[in-house]
Amino acid sequence: MVDKRKSTGISDLLFEDVNPYGAVIGEPVSKPIERFPLESIRPDPEQPRRLLPIDLAEAVNEGGVAPAAAVREWTKRAEAETDSVLFKEIRELRRLAAAIEQHGLINPITIRPAELGENRYIIVTGERRYWAHILLKLEGRQIKEGEKAYTADEIKATLVPRGASIRAHQIVENLMREDINVVEKAHGLLALRQELTYDAYRRHSEDEEEKTPKLAPWNQVENALDMSRQYRARIVAVLDLSPEAQQLVDRYNLAEATIRPIVEKLKPHPDLQFQALQQLISWQEAEAKGEGGGRRIVPSVAAMVERMLARRAAPEAIKAQQPVLDFGKFHQRIRGTLRYIEKVDEQAMVELARIVKNKENEDIVGELQALRDQIDEMLSTLADQDRGVE
Repeated sequence: MVDKRKSTGISDLLFEDVNPYGAVIGEPVSKPIERFPLESIRPDPEQPRRLLPIDLAEAVNEGGVAPAAAVREWTKRAEAETDSVLFKEIRELRRLAAAIEQHGLINPITIRPAELGENRYIIVTGERRYWAHILLKLEGRQIKEGEKAYTADEIKATLVPRGASIRAHQIVENLMREDINVVEKAHGLLALRQELTYDAYRRHSEDEEEKTPKLAPWNQVENALDMSRQYRARIVAVLDLSPEAQQLVDRYNLAEATIRPIVEKLKPHPDLQFQALQQLISWQEAEAKGEGGGRRIVPSVAAMVERMLARRAAPEAIKAQQPVLDFGKFHQRIRGTLRYIEKVDEQAMVELARIVKNKENEDIVGELQALRDQIDEMLSTLADQDRGVE
Protein backbone atom coordinates (compact mmCIF):
# COMPACT_ATOMS: atom_id res chain seq x y z
CA MET A 1 0.00 0.00 0.00
CA VAL A 2 1.31 3.45 -0.89
CA ASP A 3 1.88 5.81 2.00
CA LYS A 4 0.05 8.93 0.83
CA ARG A 5 1.82 11.09 3.38
CA LYS A 6 5.07 10.64 1.48
CA SER A 7 3.59 11.26 -1.96
CA THR A 8 4.80 14.45 -3.62
CA GLY A 9 1.89 14.70 -6.02
CA ILE A 10 4.34 15.77 -8.72
CA SER A 11 2.98 13.22 -11.19
CA ASP A 12 -0.37 15.01 -11.09
CA LEU A 13 1.09 18.19 -12.57
CA LEU A 14 0.18 18.71 -16.22
CA PHE A 15 3.74 19.27 -17.42
CA GLU A 16 3.66 17.27 -20.63
CA ASP A 17 2.18 19.98 -22.84
CA VAL A 18 3.46 23.13 -21.19
CA ASN A 19 6.19 25.05 -22.97
CA PRO A 20 6.75 28.66 -21.90
CA TYR A 21 9.51 29.01 -24.52
CA GLY A 22 6.99 28.76 -27.35
CA ALA A 23 8.60 25.90 -29.26
CA VAL A 24 8.83 22.12 -29.08
CA ILE A 25 12.08 21.28 -27.37
CA GLY A 26 13.99 18.27 -26.16
CA GLU A 27 13.80 14.61 -27.06
CA PRO A 28 11.46 11.73 -26.19
CA VAL A 29 11.53 10.37 -22.62
CA SER A 30 13.34 7.26 -23.85
CA LYS A 31 16.38 9.29 -24.84
CA PRO A 32 19.37 7.49 -23.23
CA ILE A 33 21.91 9.06 -20.92
CA GLU A 34 24.80 10.57 -22.88
CA ARG A 35 28.03 12.38 -22.12
CA PHE A 36 28.04 16.01 -23.20
CA PRO A 37 31.05 18.36 -23.27
CA LEU A 38 30.97 20.80 -20.37
CA GLU A 39 31.89 23.57 -22.80
CA SER A 40 28.63 23.03 -24.65
CA ILE A 41 26.48 23.56 -21.54
CA ARG A 42 25.63 26.69 -19.59
CA PRO A 43 23.40 27.40 -16.56
CA ASP A 44 19.92 28.76 -17.17
CA PRO A 45 19.92 32.51 -16.39
CA GLU A 46 16.28 32.19 -15.32
CA GLN A 47 16.89 29.27 -12.96
CA PRO A 48 14.85 29.88 -9.76
CA ARG A 49 17.60 28.61 -7.45
CA ARG A 50 20.71 30.76 -7.22
CA LEU A 51 24.12 29.21 -6.72
CA LEU A 52 26.84 31.61 -7.89
CA PRO A 53 27.13 35.06 -6.31
CA ILE A 54 24.94 37.45 -8.30
CA ASP A 55 27.74 39.36 -10.03
CA LEU A 56 29.50 36.16 -11.13
CA ALA A 57 26.24 34.62 -12.34
CA GLU A 58 25.50 37.70 -14.44
CA ALA A 59 29.03 37.69 -15.88
CA VAL A 60 28.71 34.02 -16.88
CA ASN A 61 25.26 34.58 -18.38
CA GLU A 62 26.54 37.51 -20.43
CA GLY A 63 29.57 35.54 -21.62
CA GLY A 64 32.06 37.86 -19.97
CA VAL A 65 33.44 35.21 -17.61
CA ALA A 66 34.05 31.52 -18.34
CA PRO A 67 32.53 29.00 -15.89
CA ALA A 68 35.98 27.84 -14.75
CA ALA A 69 37.05 31.42 -14.02
CA ALA A 70 33.80 31.98 -12.11
CA VAL A 71 34.46 28.94 -9.90
CA ARG A 72 38.03 30.10 -9.30
CA GLU A 73 36.79 33.51 -8.13
CA TRP A 74 33.95 31.90 -6.14
CA THR A 75 36.37 29.73 -4.16
CA LYS A 76 38.80 32.63 -3.70
CA ARG A 77 36.08 34.74 -2.07
CA ALA A 78 34.96 31.84 0.12
CA GLU A 79 38.49 31.18 1.40
CA ALA A 80 38.79 34.84 2.39
CA GLU A 81 35.69 34.59 4.62
CA THR A 82 35.82 31.25 6.42
CA ASP A 83 32.83 32.07 8.64
CA SER A 84 30.59 33.14 5.75
CA VAL A 85 27.68 31.40 4.05
CA LEU A 86 29.80 31.49 0.88
CA PHE A 87 32.45 29.34 2.55
CA LYS A 88 29.83 26.77 3.59
CA GLU A 89 28.45 26.63 0.04
CA ILE A 90 31.89 25.97 -1.42
CA ARG A 91 32.54 23.34 1.25
CA GLU A 92 29.34 21.53 0.22
CA LEU A 93 30.28 21.85 -3.46
CA ARG A 94 33.66 20.26 -2.73
CA ARG A 95 31.95 17.39 -0.93
CA LEU A 96 29.71 16.81 -3.93
CA ALA A 97 32.71 16.98 -6.28
CA ALA A 98 34.57 14.41 -4.13
CA ALA A 99 31.56 12.05 -4.25
CA ILE A 100 31.34 12.38 -8.04
CA GLU A 101 35.09 11.80 -8.32
CA GLN A 102 34.87 8.55 -6.37
CA HIS A 103 31.57 7.13 -7.59
CA GLY A 104 30.67 8.96 -10.79
CA LEU A 105 27.57 11.06 -11.44
CA ILE A 106 24.77 8.76 -10.29
CA ASN A 107 21.99 11.22 -11.10
CA PRO A 108 22.61 12.83 -14.53
CA ILE A 109 21.70 16.45 -15.11
CA THR A 110 18.93 17.35 -17.57
CA ILE A 111 19.43 19.84 -20.38
CA ARG A 112 17.55 21.46 -23.26
CA PRO A 113 18.83 22.74 -26.59
CA ALA A 114 19.78 26.41 -26.43
CA GLU A 115 17.63 28.69 -28.54
CA LEU A 116 20.00 31.66 -28.67
CA GLY A 117 23.72 32.25 -28.32
CA GLU A 118 26.74 30.07 -28.93
CA ASN A 119 26.01 27.40 -26.34
CA ARG A 120 24.30 24.26 -27.51
CA TYR A 121 22.52 23.37 -24.29
CA ILE A 122 21.02 25.03 -21.24
CA ILE A 123 20.72 23.28 -17.86
CA VAL A 124 17.20 22.37 -16.76
CA THR A 125 18.05 20.57 -13.51
CA GLY A 126 21.35 19.73 -11.84
CA GLU A 127 23.23 23.03 -11.86
CA ARG A 128 25.06 22.15 -8.61
CA ARG A 129 26.30 18.90 -10.20
CA TYR A 130 27.44 20.93 -13.21
CA TRP A 131 29.51 23.28 -11.02
CA ALA A 132 31.00 20.29 -9.20
CA HIS A 133 32.19 19.00 -12.59
CA ILE A 134 33.64 22.43 -13.40
CA LEU A 135 35.55 22.30 -10.10
CA LEU A 136 36.87 18.81 -10.88
CA LYS A 137 37.96 19.92 -14.33
CA LEU A 138 39.60 23.06 -12.92
CA GLU A 139 41.64 20.92 -10.51
CA GLY A 140 42.47 18.26 -13.10
CA ARG A 141 40.74 15.42 -11.23
CA GLN A 142 39.29 12.35 -12.92
CA ILE A 143 35.94 10.68 -12.31
CA LYS A 144 35.98 6.98 -11.40
CA GLU A 145 33.16 4.68 -12.45
CA GLY A 146 34.02 1.12 -11.53
CA GLU A 147 37.28 0.20 -13.18
CA LYS A 148 37.08 3.07 -15.66
CA ALA A 149 38.16 6.66 -15.21
CA TYR A 150 36.98 9.68 -17.17
CA THR A 151 38.11 13.26 -17.38
CA ALA A 152 35.73 15.90 -16.04
CA ASP A 153 35.55 17.51 -19.49
CA GLU A 154 32.23 15.73 -20.07
CA ILE A 155 29.12 15.29 -17.94
CA LYS A 156 26.34 12.73 -18.05
CA ALA A 157 23.05 14.29 -19.08
CA THR A 158 19.67 13.62 -20.67
CA LEU A 159 17.58 15.91 -22.82
CA VAL A 160 14.23 16.95 -21.34
CA PRO A 161 11.04 15.30 -22.65
CA ARG A 162 9.44 16.80 -25.72
CA GLY A 163 7.24 19.78 -24.84
CA ALA A 164 8.15 19.70 -21.15
CA SER A 165 7.78 22.74 -18.95
CA ILE A 166 11.35 23.79 -18.23
CA ARG A 167 10.47 26.12 -15.38
CA ALA A 168 8.18 23.59 -13.71
CA HIS A 169 10.91 20.94 -13.80
CA GLN A 170 13.34 23.34 -12.12
CA ILE A 171 10.86 24.58 -9.56
CA VAL A 172 9.76 21.13 -8.48
CA GLU A 173 13.31 19.78 -8.19
CA ASN A 174 14.41 22.79 -6.18
CA LEU A 175 11.41 22.67 -3.85
CA MET A 176 12.23 19.05 -3.04
CA ARG A 177 15.77 19.93 -1.94
CA GLU A 178 16.41 19.91 1.80
CA ASP A 179 18.98 22.72 1.65
CA ILE A 180 16.83 25.30 -0.10
CA ASN A 181 16.21 28.27 2.19
CA VAL A 182 12.79 29.66 3.00
CA VAL A 183 13.04 32.74 0.74
CA GLU A 184 14.00 30.61 -2.26
CA LYS A 185 11.22 28.18 -1.42
CA ALA A 186 8.68 31.02 -1.26
CA HIS A 187 9.76 32.31 -4.67
CA GLY A 188 9.59 28.75 -5.98
CA LEU A 189 6.00 28.36 -4.79
CA LEU A 190 5.04 31.63 -6.49
CA ALA A 191 6.76 30.51 -9.69
CA LEU A 192 4.98 27.15 -9.63
CA ARG A 193 1.66 28.96 -9.18
CA GLN A 194 2.44 31.06 -12.23
CA GLU A 195 3.39 27.94 -14.18
CA LEU A 196 0.08 26.28 -13.32
CA THR A 197 -1.68 29.50 -14.28
CA TYR A 198 0.03 29.45 -17.67
CA ASP A 199 -0.97 25.84 -18.18
CA ALA A 200 -4.64 26.50 -17.41
CA TYR A 201 -4.67 29.67 -19.52
CA ARG A 202 -3.12 27.93 -22.52
CA ARG A 203 -5.66 25.11 -22.36
CA HIS A 204 -8.71 27.35 -22.06
CA SER A 205 -7.64 30.18 -24.35
CA GLU A 206 -7.83 27.86 -27.37
CA ASP A 207 -11.62 27.85 -27.13
CA GLU A 208 -12.38 31.00 -25.18
CA GLU A 209 -11.52 34.65 -25.74
CA GLU A 210 -9.77 35.01 -22.41
CA LYS A 211 -7.34 37.90 -22.54
CA THR A 212 -5.99 37.95 -18.96
CA PRO A 213 -5.16 34.70 -17.16
CA LYS A 214 -6.46 34.30 -13.63
CA LEU A 215 -3.93 33.10 -11.09
CA ALA A 216 -4.29 29.42 -10.27
CA PRO A 217 -5.68 28.93 -6.75
CA TRP A 218 -3.14 28.09 -4.09
CA ASN A 219 -4.74 24.72 -3.45
CA GLN A 220 -3.46 23.55 -6.85
CA VAL A 221 0.10 24.25 -5.73
CA GLU A 222 -0.56 22.60 -2.37
CA ASN A 223 -2.07 19.50 -3.99
CA ALA A 224 0.75 19.28 -6.54
CA LEU A 225 3.38 19.17 -3.79
CA ASP A 226 1.29 17.35 -1.16
CA MET A 227 1.77 20.41 1.04
CA SER A 228 -0.61 21.62 3.74
CA ARG A 229 -2.31 24.99 3.35
CA GLN A 230 -0.87 26.16 6.68
CA TYR A 231 2.71 25.27 5.75
CA ARG A 232 2.40 26.87 2.31
CA ALA A 233 0.95 30.06 3.82
CA ARG A 234 3.77 30.30 6.35
CA ILE A 235 6.42 29.92 3.65
CA VAL A 236 4.88 32.49 1.30
CA ALA A 237 4.35 34.93 4.21
CA VAL A 238 8.14 35.35 4.40
CA LEU A 239 7.85 37.51 1.26
CA ASP A 240 5.92 40.05 3.36
CA LEU A 241 9.22 40.97 5.00
CA SER A 242 11.08 43.99 3.68
CA PRO A 243 13.65 43.36 0.91
CA GLU A 244 16.46 44.06 3.39
CA ALA A 245 15.02 41.58 5.87
CA GLN A 246 14.59 38.95 3.16
CA GLN A 247 18.26 39.38 2.23
CA LEU A 248 19.27 38.57 5.81
CA VAL A 249 17.00 35.51 5.91
CA ASP A 250 18.40 34.36 2.57
CA ARG A 251 22.05 35.04 3.37
CA TYR A 252 22.04 33.37 6.79
CA ASN A 253 19.63 30.58 5.81
CA LEU A 254 17.32 31.29 8.74
CA ALA A 255 14.67 28.66 9.43
CA GLU A 256 10.99 29.50 8.95
CA ALA A 257 10.06 28.35 12.46
CA THR A 258 12.75 30.56 13.97
CA ILE A 259 11.68 33.76 12.18
CA ARG A 260 7.93 33.06 12.43
CA PRO A 261 7.27 35.61 15.24
CA ILE A 262 9.07 38.26 13.17
CA VAL A 263 7.08 37.43 10.03
CA GLU A 264 3.72 37.23 11.80
CA LYS A 265 3.97 40.26 14.10
CA LEU A 266 6.44 42.72 12.59
CA LYS A 267 4.97 42.98 9.09
CA PRO A 268 4.08 46.70 9.53
CA HIS A 269 7.50 47.52 10.99
CA PRO A 270 10.37 46.99 8.47
CA ASP A 271 12.87 48.67 10.79
CA LEU A 272 12.02 46.30 13.63
CA GLN A 273 12.22 43.32 11.26
CA PHE A 274 15.81 44.18 10.45
CA GLN A 275 16.76 44.78 14.09
CA ALA A 276 15.14 41.54 15.24
CA LEU A 277 16.84 39.50 12.53
CA GLN A 278 20.23 41.00 13.35
CA GLN A 279 19.79 40.04 17.00
CA LEU A 280 18.67 36.53 15.99
CA ILE A 281 21.75 36.11 13.79
CA SER A 282 23.98 37.30 16.64
CA TRP A 283 22.42 34.74 18.99
CA GLN A 284 22.82 31.91 16.49
CA GLU A 285 26.45 32.79 15.79
CA ALA A 286 27.15 32.82 19.53
CA GLU A 287 25.52 29.41 19.93
CA ALA A 288 27.53 28.03 16.99
CA LYS A 289 30.74 29.12 18.74
CA GLY A 290 29.63 27.58 22.02
CA GLU A 291 29.27 30.99 23.61
CA GLY A 292 25.49 31.22 23.78
CA GLY A 293 24.99 29.46 27.08
CA GLY A 294 22.37 27.10 25.69
CA ARG A 295 19.93 29.84 24.76
CA ARG A 296 16.59 28.61 23.44
CA ILE A 297 16.41 30.62 20.22
CA VAL A 298 12.73 30.28 19.29
CA PRO A 299 11.24 31.47 22.62
CA SER A 300 13.93 34.16 22.85
CA VAL A 301 12.88 35.52 19.43
CA ALA A 302 9.20 35.48 20.41
CA ALA A 303 9.94 37.36 23.65
CA MET A 304 12.13 39.89 21.83
CA VAL A 305 9.36 40.60 19.30
CA GLU A 306 6.84 41.19 22.09
CA ARG A 307 9.20 43.64 23.80
CA MET A 308 9.75 45.51 20.54
CA LEU A 309 6.01 45.82 19.92
CA ALA A 310 5.38 46.96 23.49
CA ARG A 311 7.94 49.75 23.14
CA ARG A 312 6.59 50.75 19.73
CA ALA A 313 2.93 50.69 20.81
CA ALA A 314 3.15 53.08 23.73
CA PRO A 315 6.63 54.55 24.16
CA GLU A 316 5.48 57.55 26.17
CA ALA A 317 3.31 55.47 28.50
CA ILE A 318 6.16 53.08 29.13
CA LYS A 319 8.51 55.94 29.86
CA ALA A 320 5.98 57.47 32.27
CA GLN A 321 5.69 54.20 34.17
CA GLN A 322 9.41 53.77 34.56
CA PRO A 323 11.17 55.55 37.44
CA VAL A 324 14.02 57.92 36.68
CA LEU A 325 17.23 55.93 36.67
CA ASP A 326 19.49 56.55 39.63
CA PHE A 327 22.76 56.03 37.78
CA GLY A 328 24.89 55.92 40.91
CA LYS A 329 22.78 53.19 42.52
CA PHE A 330 22.56 51.34 39.19
CA HIS A 331 26.34 51.34 38.79
CA GLN A 332 26.78 50.24 42.41
CA ARG A 333 24.42 47.28 41.92
CA ILE A 334 26.22 46.21 38.72
CA ARG A 335 29.61 46.25 40.42
CA GLY A 336 28.24 44.42 43.46
CA THR A 337 26.71 41.71 41.28
CA LEU A 338 29.96 41.26 39.37
CA ARG A 339 31.96 40.91 42.58
CA TYR A 340 29.48 38.34 43.90
CA ILE A 341 29.50 36.29 40.67
CA GLU A 342 33.31 36.29 40.61
CA LYS A 343 33.22 34.35 43.88
CA VAL A 344 31.23 31.50 42.29
CA ASP A 345 33.94 28.91 41.68
CA GLU A 346 33.67 25.45 40.12
CA GLN A 347 32.64 23.80 43.39
CA ALA A 348 29.91 26.37 43.89
CA MET A 349 28.64 25.74 40.35
CA VAL A 350 28.35 22.03 41.11
CA GLU A 351 26.35 22.84 44.24
CA LEU A 352 24.19 25.27 42.27
CA ALA A 353 23.45 22.59 39.67
CA ARG A 354 22.41 20.22 42.44
CA ILE A 355 20.08 22.79 43.93
CA VAL A 356 18.52 23.65 40.55
CA LYS A 357 17.61 19.98 40.04
CA ASN A 358 15.04 20.48 42.76
CA LYS A 359 11.85 21.57 40.96
CA GLU A 360 11.20 24.20 43.61
CA ASN A 361 14.34 26.02 42.46
CA GLU A 362 14.21 25.44 38.69
CA ASP A 363 13.00 29.01 38.01
CA ILE A 364 16.55 30.26 38.59
CA VAL A 365 17.59 29.10 35.09
CA GLY A 366 14.79 31.07 33.48
CA GLU A 367 15.61 34.11 35.59
CA LEU A 368 19.28 33.92 34.58
CA GLN A 369 18.27 33.70 30.92
CA ALA A 370 15.91 36.66 31.38
CA LEU A 371 18.76 38.62 33.00
CA ARG A 372 21.04 37.79 30.07
CA ASP A 373 18.36 38.93 27.59
CA GLN A 374 17.92 42.22 29.43
CA ILE A 375 21.68 42.81 29.44
CA ASP A 376 21.91 41.96 25.72
CA GLU A 377 19.09 44.38 24.98
CA MET A 378 20.67 47.12 27.07
CA LEU A 379 24.05 46.70 25.35
CA SER A 380 22.35 46.69 21.95
CA THR A 381 20.53 49.95 22.81
CA LEU A 382 23.77 51.57 23.97
CA ALA A 383 25.50 50.47 20.76
CA ASP A 384 22.64 51.89 18.64
CA GLN A 385 22.87 55.24 20.49
CA ASP A 386 26.62 55.28 20.01
CA ARG A 387 26.06 54.87 16.26
CA GLY A 388 23.41 57.58 16.30
CA VAL A 389 20.48 55.19 15.69
CA GLU A 390 17.11 56.35 17.04
